[in-house]
Amino acid sequence: MSSCATQTFTGIIQARFGCLVKKAEVSGITIAGNAGEASQDGITIRWLYDPANESLELQCTGAPFFLSCGTIKPKIHDLVDECP
Repeated sequence: MSSCATQTFTGIIQARFGCLVKKAEVSGITIAGNAGEASQDGITIRWLYDPANESLELQCTGAPFFLSCGTIKPKIHDLVDECP
């Protein structure tokens, strides 16, 4: 699978980003810093958090062939929505 389109989220204050970091840690994914890339179970996610602009970019850059962007993108969106 090639990379999915980048999803950009706004209104991501530091506390909300912290919530997302904790959710990732519970899943066994370590998010260190405001930018990077992490993999778990064959899925690779790239992130770029800009605290000054309260924006977060998330992009799936790799996944098993049986997971499409159409499946992954809404899951990412749901995860972000779970952090108020």
